[in-house]
Amino acid sequence: MPAQDESTARRQIAEVAREIYGRKLSGASDGNLSVRLTDGHFATTPTGVHKGRMRPEDVVIVDAAGRTLGPGKPSSELALHLAAYQARPDVHAVIHGHPPMAIAYELAGGHLSEVLVSEVVFACGIIATAPYSRPTTQQVPDVLAPFLRCYDVILMERHGSVTLGPDLDTALVRLDALEHTALIYCTVKMMGGAQPIAPHEVDQLFAIAKPQPPPYRQPGAPCPSPEPQPPVDERLIQAVLAALGNR
Repeated sequence: MPAQDESTARRQIAEVAREIYGRKLSGASDGNLSVRLTDGHFATTPTGVHKGRMRPEDVVIVDAAGRTLGPGKPSSELALHLAAYQARPDVHAVIHGHPPMAIAYELAGGHLSEVLVSEVVFACGIIATAPYSRPTTQQVPDVLAPFLRCYDVILMERHGSVTLGPDLDTALVRLDALEHTALIYCTVKMMGGAQPIAPHEVDQLFAIAKPQPPPYRQPGAPCPSPEPQPPVDERLIQAVLAALGNR
């Protein structure tokens, strides 16, 4: 899917922003959207504007360095969007949302990378969760960089989500699928849990859904784990080593 012209991008961003707010996939001033333009610039949502009232003329145009090219002030998370475009030439749209069920499931310790239902493979692939980074700072693109290179759907620990796509509709479908999946998983957890689909069957699902395997399923691709790894407790390691040495 090619990049969009500015007029089309403005209209689509305003429409999708209103839909995201209307479907409670983000709060009024939460989250942000962007689209890659045919001239190499980017169209993005402005800071502080109510998503449910977004108009095409509210959209801000920036260059690849994040400099504004006209009126308006872009979102404070613009660096996240630019990092995604730099990492993925195939990506032409980015949505950063705050889907409540997905965030709640992650906060409760759930792993959305588990495949409990087949549809998640077709809509999202593997849903990754990136470690915590401080919102609106350079930590966000720095921490997310390897995830953006490998995954299309990413939860940010204690923050929100990022969905990437060849166009804005695909990025929105992936945001919707993320939240729908989280709702199913939360309900299953309340009912006592469920076993993930067997790994060999997941392989078959990916073979159907993704003719070209995503980076995290390609041998040798340096992709991060889809779930944050627990911090290493150096004191525990030293205690174990001491105990072994005293045997």
